[in-house]
Amino acid sequence: MKKKSKFLVFLLSPLPGLSHLYLGWNRRALVFFTVFLGLCASGVFIDNMSYHFFLSGNLIPLLFFVIALVWFIALAEALGLAGQEPESDADGNEIKGGSPEDQGLFLISNRKMIALAFSTIPGAGHMFLGLLKQGAQLMAGFFLVLILAGWLNIGLLTFVVPVIWFYSVFDIYHLLEDEKELHLDSSTLFDWFSTHPGAVGWGLIILGLLVLLQRIINPLLEPLLSEDLRGYMETVLVAVLLIGGGIKLLAGSKVEATTSRPMEISVGEKQPEDEAGRLEREGE
Repeated sequence: MKKKSKFLVFLLSPLPGLSHLYLGWNRRALVFFTVFLGLCASGVFIDNMSYHFFLSGNLIPLLFFVIALVWFIALAEALGLAGQEPESDADGNEIKGGSPEDQGLFLISNRKMIALAFSTIPGAGHMFLGLLKQGAQLMAGFFLVLILAGWLNIGLLTFVVPVIWFYSVFDIYHLLEDEKELHLDSSTLFDWFSTHPGAVGWGLIILGLLVLLQRIINPLLEPLLSEDLRGYMETVLVAVLLIGGGIKLLAGSKVEATTSRPMEISVGEKQPEDEAGRLEREGE
């Protein structure tokens, strides 16, 4: 049996999946083709959202990077398969064993690849794996940030969008590192929110103050104050909130330090007693 042509594999590579179909890996070809179409559909969806939310356009480069990565993986894997000598049995029939990931070409299974493709929309990948609660939380948080950023025109929320996006992708990847034991429907991020309601409360208070400043106070002061002066007031308010948050964190760390000192002293006081008792037992 002759090896497949690498030149034809490269010619078919612009559409991920065609190269695998040419090599006879039909199931793997279907996975790559589905992932590619799903990513393109996600790009169209996010691009349509850009008409309503000004932050959505910032995700297009990230999505383009993921599509390019899928294309590169499909091409490299197909070239690796084409370079292998097919095994034949006694009758000359070609023997095909396992799957591409079993042969060590890439440690990305079909399930992991589909989940990663879904994760380009935060929460969808977790729902694909059955983690409905965590997926719903991620998706609700992602779109809530987009809606608030577009409605309130708050540029400070810009950094939150890529953080949620990257968290969704890499959390899916680590969840599937050991595919035999999938983690429970829990998330370190949202578990921290549930155990620290005070931080969530302060965040909501700060967000409410920004809403009042942007939607009510700023329009009322517009005819009375110049644009520069209003900009200074907004800067001062944000600076005061940041300074107040820093003072709160420092005060909390000092309280924890003072509460831990009595425990250390009590432990230190027990040591001489233990030493005296040991000497008495030795004298007896």
